[in-house]
Amino acid sequence: MNDWRAVAAKLGGIGRSTVFKLWHSGELDSVRIGKLRMSTDKQIADYITRLEGAA
Repeated sequence: MNDWRAVAAKLGGIGRSTVFKLWHSGELDSVRIGKLRMSTDKQIADYITRLEGAA
């Protein structure tokens, strides 16, 4: 499980607000555990794959 900091790092150092925008728009899947929102490594990999397909 990756919190926003880990997600940001894995996506090339994007900012906190960008990670939350991706989560809230549904572009990047996530799970909620209590108040925390996180993405799995697979969710991040799937997002990157979709970006590569769009390029």
